[in-house]
Amino acid sequence: MPRKKQAVIERDDTLEELKETLLAEVVEELDQETPVPITTESVPKRYIANIYWEKEPYAKDIYAGSYVYWDSTHEVTWEALAPQYSTDLELLSKGDILVTKEGRNYLISRWETPKDWVVNLPFASLGQRYICKDVVELYETE
Repeated sequence: MPRKKQAVIERDDTLEELKETLLAEVVEELDQETPVPITTESVPKRYIANIYWEKEPYAKDIYAGSYVYWDSTHEVTWEALAPQYSTDLELLSKGDILVTKEGRNYLISRWETPKDWVVNLPFASLGQRYICKDVVELYETE
């Protein structure tokens, strides 16, 4: 029985060296690639001002509802209004607020600057014993 000739593939050393150097270059480029910086400046936010009916020092303040300013729509909306206070809070949101900061008094318009209106509610006199304790700043996706 005659033997079949098997083809012997010779390794081309220059080709192998070229492959190794190209692979090393690509790996080096991937290692040196700087990460993409993540900026949150362009992410829209919402500002939540919680309003309470003031009862202290005799009892705890009662949560009446929240005003929410949305950066994406530039609107002020209400959130979780308690039924017994909803009319007062809706009427309060129709007008300007008188803010007292650092000994100065000034008005902030809800219609001209809605964001400033919500952010400055803790410094405003809201009348009828309503108070705003703080403004919470969150991203709109939270």
